[in-house]
Amino acid sequence: MARLLPASLAVALCLAAPGQATDRQPALRVAEIWEIATLDPTQDGTLMKEKAMVTETLVIGRPDFTLAPGLATSWRRDSDTLWTFTLRPGVLFHDGSPLTASAAAASLTTALQRSGAVRSYTKIAALIARDDQTLEITTSEPFPALPAALVYASAAIISPASPKAPDGLIERPVGTGPFRVTAWQPAAQSFTVERFDGYWGEKPSIPAITFRGIPDPTTRSLELQKGSVDFTADVPYGDLDMLAGKGFTVSRNVTARNYVLSFGSLKDTPFADIRVRKALSLAIDREEIAQYVLFGMGRPGIAPFPDSMAFADKSIAAPKPDLAAARKLLAQAGYLPGAGGVMTKDGKPLGFTLYTYAQRPGLMPIAGALQNQLRKLGVPVEIKVTTFAAIAKEMKPGDARLAALATAMYPHPDFYLRQVYHSKGAINGWGYANSKVDEALAVAITTRDEAERKAAYDLVQRIAADEEPCLTIAHYGVNVVMRPGISDYAFNPIAHDYMLDPKMALAH
Repeated sequence: MARLLPASLAVALCLAAPGQATDRQPALRVAEIWEIATLDPTQDGTLMKEKAMVTETLVIGRPDFTLAPGLATSWRRDSDTLWTFTLRPGVLFHDGSPLTASAAAASLTTALQRSGAVRSYTKIAALIARDDQTLEITTSEPFPALPAALVYASAAIISPASPKAPDGLIERPVGTGPFRVTAWQPAAQSFTVERFDGYWGEKPSIPAITFRGIPDPTTRSLELQKGSVDFTADVPYGDLDMLAGKGFTVSRNVTARNYVLSFGSLKDTPFADIRVRKALSLAIDREEIAQYVLFGMGRPGIAPFPDSMAFADKSIAAPKPDLAAARKLLAQAGYLPGAGGVMTKDGKPLGFTLYTYAQRPGLMPIAGALQNQLRKLGVPVEIKVTTFAAIAKEMKPGDARLAALATAMYPHPDFYLRQVYHSKGAINGWGYANSKVDEALAVAITTRDEAERKAAYDLVQRIAADEEPCLTIAHYGVNVVMRPGISDYAFNPIAHDYMLDPKMALAH
């Protein structure tokens, strides 16, 4: 039975050479794409669940974004707000203690206290352990998406005995996953996980994994070529063919994120006119961006979801660029070519500052492409690259923002559609309001009829694609690069960046 590591052994593991594993088999060395500031799953659940495979959730998402049992084998909705989850028997935490409903309730309570996203996404109002295997969850309002919301990585279940700092920070999560944390070097942004032999599911073949935070894409590419890491994601798109030529395994994958151009305001700006928004959209060559600007990373899109998602309305197709139709729409809106061919109305030129940020490797190249494509329409665009947080402070109503928005932090259409298109949506800072959208979302989140729910969400998708309150440019692409000798890896599109798999094997 697994026990907590003695402090002396933990220190020894911290001093072990990178890439070593306790049974002399090689460890997998991963270059993580973000800084590693914490192992607290309530703050960075994606790292602990999807990448390190330390934690698990009650419900999991399949690659097509449908739901499957996780630590819960089944669930039922007893009333509009009451749910019952039956836990999987025989599951052990990494410290050897059993998973019980009381432990799950305590874990979710901690996540609710420490994570505003968990509170917002799950709408949990109360948790009761009826017996060791039965957990009752009450939501604050009717919420049929609760099982999907529990896929959210920061709602993963950890042992109440997980070591914590005085301020409540979870220093080392004691989870139920196929790997357990054995070393953590905060100054080096590095940690190690090792295979947990008491795991309830399929045992991993890789004995250990080391993670090192390397936020710069170019540095990750160089570290691969030097041989100091085995696996990473989101290297510069221009490096992909070169890396493939050197024998690395390269894959290009679509994941649950969109490149979206949104406007400062849809009130008292040119963007208030749907004809202006649709003209801008028709001037954009999405296929060119996907194939040549992004080197095949991602897919052209106008709909909120790619058709690989189970809840996507697959009837929506990305438009072909049409400058003649775009100019006609602008003329109908009162814009005609002025000095230098710039579209002008009442003496005011149609142009804007486009804000974006550098952390996602596709954003700046797309911004440059949009600048060139909109120039052909007579719409000048000035690009300003800053931090994501600074955009909200600097951006004015007549400006625009290019961002990469997560579409499924949990696998349910309501997550993205409500935030982006509801009149009071959390991301809808531009002020879009359509009573038909609000009504459809109200029906979708309350009805118990699955066909009625799907019809309502499909309607929202079609209205969004038609009115374009924000412009979906492309569905996000993630590249994954591995050294030769790694086998049995398959990209999972439900991942927010990339997701590792216990089936993976690493040659000596």
